[in-house]
Amino acid sequence: MEIDYWNPNVHYHPWILDSIGDHPREALDIGCGDGRLVRALADRVRHVTGLDSSAAMVEHARSANRDIANADFVEGDVFDLAGTALPHEHYDVITMVAVAHHLGTDRAIRTAASLLAPGGRLVVVGLAAPRSAVDWLALVPALLAIRREAKRHGGKRAQDGLPVAEPDMTWSQVRHTAHLLLPGSRWRRRLMWRYSLLWEKPGAPARRHTAPDF
Repeated sequence: MEIDYWNPNVHYHPWILDSIGDHPREALDIGCGDGRLVRALADRVRHVTGLDSSAAMVEHARSANRDIANADFVEGDVFDLAGTALPHEHYDVITMVAVAHHLGTDRAIRTAASLLAPGGRLVVVGLAAPRSAVDWLALVPALLAIRREAKRHGGKRAQDGLPVAEPDMTWSQVRHTAHLLLPGSRWRRRLMWRYSLLWEKPGAPARRHTAPDF
């Protein structure tokens, strides 16, 4: 599948790839959409599962990525499948890009943490709602940066049919929730009106990861 579009979510794919650690065996991308991140992860992970609740998105992802032998695409609800088709404490890497607020940020983080293997990494890029003056001030450089990068990449667009939802938490609420549910996690406000969240689950992994420069 050719890289034929840019948006603020795709902008952070390189950071995600830099954050997954060394030679993970199993990865899960929750809310995989057209499978673009799954395709990138498949170059670095032994096996990747892309999960999406949209049958149309899963069908498109399977078609666009049928040449990848080490990736599967599953249609379903992560909450319904957690503990059955998606085993608890199984995945070395779990990614969520602009999806946590669709699912309910608190519940999405809790569920992802339960699916993560000891020593595994949860890597999240998400959206939050502005409330404070600092939040609103950050919107100006964000819009300028998004417009500049979109123009540089030939125009901002995304895969048709992607769902849209308003953020369910403010920036400060997401940060507080992450620190409460994931002790030791690293949360950061990003330029493109996104936040990043990186957490390594306590416990001894099969192979020790090397921490990225966050």
